[in-house]
Amino acid sequence: MKITKYPQSTFVIESGEKRILIDPGSFALEKFKKTDFEPLQAVLVSHQHFDHLNKEAVAYWYRKGIPIFGNSDVAEVLSAEDVNVNKVESQKEFEIAGFKIKPVDLSHCKMLWCNSCNEIVTGDKIIIDKKCKLHLDKEPAKVDGPPNTGFVINGAFFHPGDGIEISGLKVDSAGIPITGPTINYDNAWVLAASLGAKKVIPMHYSNPSYQADPREFSKKNVSNIEVVILGDGEYVDLGL
Repeated sequence: MKITKYPQSTFVIESGEKRILIDPGSFALEKFKKTDFEPLQAVLVSHQHFDHLNKEAVAYWYRKGIPIFGNSDVAEVLSAEDVNVNKVESQKEFEIAGFKIKPVDLSHCKMLWCNSCNEIVTGDKIIIDKKCKLHLDKEPAKVDGPPNTGFVINGAFFHPGDGIEISGLKVDSAGIPITGPTINYDNAWVLAASLGAKKVIPMHYSNPSYQADPREFSKKNVSNIEVVILGDGEYVDLGL
């Protein structure tokens, strides 16, 4: 099974001649054409945020007859684009194109809320120390993010979306978000350890609003977990 990484949290998983795409976000679609990800047998979306869901691209693949999978929140968002999503249920495994896919609900990392602006501190308003650039003297509050569903592929590779905490799941390999509103290297390593992963691929560091470097993340490794740092369009073969 071959795992190819693209900007932010976008991955293509290949097995034989079959390919599935996970979280085709806007950072990936800024750098790569839609056809660069094809051919595809399915598209999986973890949650509604633009860096994981480029609506125009997903609508394009849907019109080509490629099935789209996501949670109920993703389905509601995409219904406005006339895209019918195959709704997934947590822990209810399904098979598509020979891939066994197990959806796993886990909470999105906490988002930052500016009480002065009365809104989420979005990437265009955040500064490096994760405060609202309009109100530097105020510490943002932490609020829940949208529903988030991770995916275990063939029992071997886990894509957590923007989830950073989970218990009871063990996998050999995983994509690990290393930065975000409330994600840092330390809690990213806690996630990797909790999964019992032997191999991790750093992800979710393409947004310039959040400063992170996978090499610096790797230096925090205090275990025997292998860190596979992939450039955009590079892959690793898990040998499965």
